[in-house]
Amino acid sequence: MSVIRVAIVGGGSAGLSMAQQLVHVAPERFAPVIFESRERVGGLWCYDRAPGPCSVHVSDAQHTTGYASWDAAIPASAMYDGLYTNIPSDIMAYRDAPFSRQTPLFPQRAQVLDYLESFAREQDLLRYVRFKTHVERVAKCPTGWQVTSRAFSSGEVTEEHFDCVVAANGRCSIPNVPYIPGIANYKGLQLHSAWYRYPDAFRGQTVLIVGNNSSGGDIARELCGGVKRVFPGSDDWNASGSASVTVYQVYRDPESPPPMDYDPRSPDSPAWCRRINVVGPITRITDDGRVETATGEVLSVDTIIWATGFLYSFPYLDHAVEPFATHPVVPLVGDEHTRVAADAHAASIPHNLDDWFLFYRHDNSLCFLGLPNRIVPFPFTQLQSRIAAHVWLGRIPALPGVRSSLGPDDPARWQLATHDSPKPLVDLTFGAESEHAYHDALLALLPGEQGKQRPPGQEAYIAKGDGRGGGDHAPEGWYQLSQWRRDRRKAGRMLRREQIGY
Repeated sequence: MSVIRVAIVGGGSAGLSMAQQLVHVAPERFAPVIFESRERVGGLWCYDRAPGPCSVHVSDAQHTTGYASWDAAIPASAMYDGLYTNIPSDIMAYRDAPFSRQTPLFPQRAQVLDYLESFAREQDLLRYVRFKTHVERVAKCPTGWQVTSRAFSSGEVTEEHFDCVVAANGRCSIPNVPYIPGIANYKGLQLHSAWYRYPDAFRGQTVLIVGNNSSGGDIARELCGGVKRVFPGSDDWNASGSASVTVYQVYRDPESPPPMDYDPRSPDSPAWCRRINVVGPITRITDDGRVETATGEVLSVDTIIWATGFLYSFPYLDHAVEPFATHPVVPLVGDEHTRVAADAHAASIPHNLDDWFLFYRHDNSLCFLGLPNRIVPFPFTQLQSRIAAHVWLGRIPALPGVRSSLGPDDPARWQLATHDSPKPLVDLTFGAESEHAYHDALLALLPGEQGKQRPPGQEAYIAKGDGRGGGDHAPEGWYQLSQWRRDRRKAGRMLRREQIGY
């Protein structure tokens, strides 16, 4: 039987999961190649000490999102050193590939990178990786895909034919900067949260953090003296240095508590948290460069930190030729919810995907891993990869439709449906319940009976478990999602506060 050549763009957690599943499902049928720009695997979990200057690009066009960029061939990692995960390590791990027993429940960045590198070695995946190699272009051809790559060391350009292509380059390469009327009037420093490394760089400043999800919450906490990692001067910063910083933080909904952190307005929150001044969304920048908010503040700030997420970008997909010219993944013109500066070559929402946000709707030999937000990425992309392998082998027919009139955050969306009117997407945010329903719906499509059954040991866990996902766990195989994973995800914030203090 013919060998299926698969080009995998990116050697982070998603690309590794795809290579692993291809060679597990049918080693004699798949020939994967991972193209990785860096000199090591790990993707986002690698660390770049000096990310360089942050260039913020804003558009004069109304309701058009801007972006930030690095002055480097390879975008710097968006993680600072010592970052703690906000997901417990046991549910963060790939199925049946746990972190070592010595790993804390909430590991730091370097420990996660070690896990990924160990996974690549133990699964014998490094032999499929071409390091320091950049994918320049992916174009459709009559018998598959033409992939053009360039080796950084030699500059040599290679053109190859592949049967399938996997977009596993992540979603943290084009930082998002929202449209703000009058932003050109602001004369202070602007940077995206992807450039944040240490809090003492902002000593003596008034800082406005825009966004209150994970990165915005982490930065606000550290600036206000809630540093939990160790770096030179960290104790002094918590004790006294942070007192020189005034922090304002924009909440999209200032009437609601933050989704993951303590509420600065609660008297029961830690002292560092109560130093954060919560304000509403920015309405405009005044002519003299001050920041006006929806809750009535007019602020003079030294630095704006945009903790506003990232745009989707697949610069190697040649949108000048078919099928992308007619059915683009990254459209040059979007509606009022998805309009992005054209020179960003990015989108707030990828277009022309199937109902599962996994395959290109017009050719399922192209797949995209890990696009949604609010997911547990390693096991999520591992399952997507297994599904893709079976689809390409013909063991699963084209994926069925779902209730696409419902949003991605609604668990009922993942019920199979043949005739449903798609709802225009504003974002790809899932959340725990929707992610769990997505897992179970895809697992049920796998060949065999496992994916349709509860895993062994569930009754024993439910009878004896602590309701927080603790205890020893039986091998999961490819059964329906384990109850302990559901419980652990639900208890995550409580456990994080117990373990690391926030």
